[in-house]
Amino acid sequence: MSVSKKYLSIQPNNVPSTGKVSFARGNPILTVTLGRQDGMLDLSSVRLAGELNIWRDAAGTLHPTDAAAVEVRASHKLGIYSAIDQLVFRHAETKQVIEHIRHYGRFMSSYMPVMAGMQDVAGHLSETALIYPNYNSFRDSVVRATSGSKFCIPLVAGLTLGVEGGMLPLDKVPLEIEIHLAPDSQFFYSSDGDPANLSNAFYELSGLEVACEVSYGMPSPDKGLLSFNSITSYFSTLESTNSIINFNLGLSKVLAAFVNFVPSSFVNNLAQDGFLTYMPTQGDGSVASVETISFLRNGERFPSSFEVDSVFGSTNDTTVVDAQIMKGFLSSIIPEKHHTRTTAGPTTSNRNFTADQSTSTGYRLIPDTGAVYGVGVLYDMLDSQGVDFSNSQFSIQMKNQLLDGNPVSAYLFIKSKVVVAWDKTMGVQVVS
Repeated sequence: MSVSKKYLSIQPNNVPSTGKVSFARGNPILTVTLGRQDGMLDLSSVRLAGELNIWRDAAGTLHPTDAAAVEVRASHKLGIYSAIDQLVFRHAETKQVIEHIRHYGRFMSSYMPVMAGMQDVAGHLSETALIYPNYNSFRDSVVRATSGSKFCIPLVAGLTLGVEGGMLPLDKVPLEIEIHLAPDSQFFYSSDGDPANLSNAFYELSGLEVACEVSYGMPSPDKGLLSFNSITSYFSTLESTNSIINFNLGLSKVLAAFVNFVPSSFVNNLAQDGFLTYMPTQGDGSVASVETISFLRNGERFPSSFEVDSVFGSTNDTTVVDAQIMKGFLSSIIPEKHHTRTTAGPTTSNRNFTADQSTSTGYRLIPDTGAVYGVGVLYDMLDSQGVDFSNSQFSIQMKNQLLDGNPVSAYLFIKSKVVVAWDKTMGVQVVS
């Protein structure tokens, strides 16, 4: 039997007749269905394409300019990814959830700078994902664009990028993709910390379609399984100098974990960048440096039996990057042997900047796409079976300088192995 490939372009099910969707106009969720058919979906080929317009008025007729709504900014290191708040993959008929990534923008705000170098940002990413090297170039090319900015991006997820085999039989597992849009208060921020001129600004998407490659004529067994590295997200808040994050994960094959930080007051706040991934900060914007980190399993340090010490301490008030902490963070996203490019480095991960936009050291001036910082641990460098946390408590203990009780939001992301098993008579089961 000969194998033929077709490239499908599928529009979302719930787009209004105008073809335009936006969170502000009451279209917060997009749903795309790849129905049951005798074909094999190449998961790595799934792309979201469309056009982005940014408006400064509620009517959607005027773009920001250098004379009106000049303060309007959006995340240049995320581009169009900052418009996605949640990403869900599920069985199109039974609605069983295969993968659900919450806080998707926060996940991508760590993933993209870690995985892409400045050459990528200055090259193909600015064309495909609207990601730019700095806020000025993004402002001039996207925010103040007088016509729509076209994009075509892979839907980054464990199911699309972390799959062994990469082919999903649509006759056994028809797929539904659900995209939750981010609110405008999270998408935008003000260049001077004053949101007065941003109150009516909103972003709008049009011409949306999901493109993918499906192979026909390939044999599809009655029974099978698909193993992939799934992403699960959690949320916590830090408010003291001895900060502890505790979760019962309920996952049996945990490969890695990482967490990024942002002042809680920045989230869904037009005055500040809600996608900032800098060190914990105090209420005045100054850095509350992390001094020690311990990862624990059931209260015991694991996998390392020692604390990880920062270069910063009571006797060393240095501003340089924490090499050991950053190494653990980068390795938790991608193992060292596979890591070939990144924008993380001494210029993007140091303590020279603040979370105060009104100063000359404000975070928007951090070079090379902006701040890159987080805390992470790699449990399985071979990417095999991981560590069993199904009946064990996961914890991170951090000693820091949060002296004023200023709440800092911590977004935790867990990478673990998940298996989707299907049977012609028994149906589909998701095992984590």
